[in-house]
Amino acid sequence: MTDHPIVILLDSRQAGGIETHVYQLGKALKSSGWPAEIWFYQKYQAEHPLEQALKDSAIRFRYLSGKLPELISALKSTQPLLLHTHGYKAGIFGRLAAVITRTPIVSTFHNGDPGEGIVRLYSLLDQLSSPVSKNIAVSDEIARRWIRAPHRIDNFVDVPEHHPSSGKAIAFVGRLSHEKGPDLFLQLAKHQPLLPFRLYGSGPMEDILKKQQINNVMFMGQVKSMEAHWREIGLLCITSRFEGLPMVALEAMAHGVPVLCFPLGGLPDLIVQGFNGWTSPVGDLHGMSNLLQFWFSLPEAVKWQLREACVATVINKYSSQAILPKILDVYQQAVQAKGYDWPCTLNETLASGLANKKQDRSQTVG
Repeated sequence: MTDHPIVILLDSRQAGGIETHVYQLGKALKSSGWPAEIWFYQKYQAEHPLEQALKDSAIRFRYLSGKLPELISALKSTQPLLLHTHGYKAGIFGRLAAVITRTPIVSTFHNGDPGEGIVRLYSLLDQLSSPVSKNIAVSDEIARRWIRAPHRIDNFVDVPEHHPSSGKAIAFVGRLSHEKGPDLFLQLAKHQPLLPFRLYGSGPMEDILKKQQINNVMFMGQVKSMEAHWREIGLLCITSRFEGLPMVALEAMAHGVPVLCFPLGGLPDLIVQGFNGWTSPVGDLHGMSNLLQFWFSLPEAVKWQLREACVATVINKYSSQAILPKILDVYQQAVQAKGYDWPCTLNETLASGLANKKQDRSQTVG
C-alpha cells in the first residue's frame, strides 16, 4: 500500500471526544492496512491518558516539544503520506508546517463551542487558515462557519461484541465545564428525585457541583474508560450548551444506551425521536424531565427494542466501515491536490492484476 504513514496530529492534555475520535481513527486505519502514527504536539504530563490504549492497540505515537521548528523537522524526516490535524492549535501550526514542507494536509473541525478569550482567538485563526487544508466538519452547524469547503463526515466508533446494556442509571459523561452543562444535568436530577443519576468526569465546575449535595446524584469522577460502566447505564443525558457530534453519544449507543439530549450540532441527525432516543428543545429541562420519566416507565420489551435500534444505528451509519471510506476519499483529494500519487489499496492492486491477466489471456487466445 505505502511505506509513508498517515500522521494524526493533536494538541491534547486529557481524554475527551476528540481524543476518542483520534484513537478510533488510528485503529480503523491500522486494521485497514494503512500505516498510521499519532503525534501529540506537546507533552503536558508524564503520560497522556490515551497512551496505554495506543500501546494496547500497537498504534505508533510520539510526543513533540510544542515548537513549530520541531514539527517541521519531524515532517521532513518522516515524509508522511499526509498530515491530519484535530483541534484548533494542531490545525493552525500543522498547516504552517505543511505549507513549508509541502505535506498534504487534512483538518477535522470538531468543536461546537467557539470558546472565549484566547481560545476564541485560536478558534478564529483555525477557521481563517482553513483554505490551506482539505477540511472535514463533524456537523452541519460547524460546517456553516468560516471553514473553506468542508466535507461533512460524521464521527464513528467500534461496536462491541457483547450484549447491549440493561442498566438503570441516568448518566452524564464528559468534562465538568460550562459548555457541557453539568449544572443543567443536576437540575434535571432535582426534577426526578426518585431516579438514580450518575455523573462521570471532572473539570473546573466539579467543586461547585458537589456542594449542591443532591441525594440521587453520584459523582463517579474521571474514569480511564467507560467500557466497564456502560452496562450499569440505562440512559445517557447530554445537557450541553454547545456540541459538534459528541463521541460519547456514539459510544453509548454502540453499547445499547439510548440518548436524551438537546438538538445541537450533529445530534438531530443521530437521534430518531422515540426510535433510538429523544431530543428536547434547547434549554427545556421541564420537557427533558418529562421524556426522562417516559423512558423510565417504558416496558422492558420496549426498552430492549430501543437498545437494539441504538446498536443498529451505529453499525449502519457511524461505524468505521461506514465512515472510513469517506475519510480516505478526502485524504486522496489532499494528496493528489499536491501533485503526488495516491497509493493503490490491496483490493485495487488485486483488481488490476486480474484485469492484466484477463488481457494477457485474451491476447494469447487471439
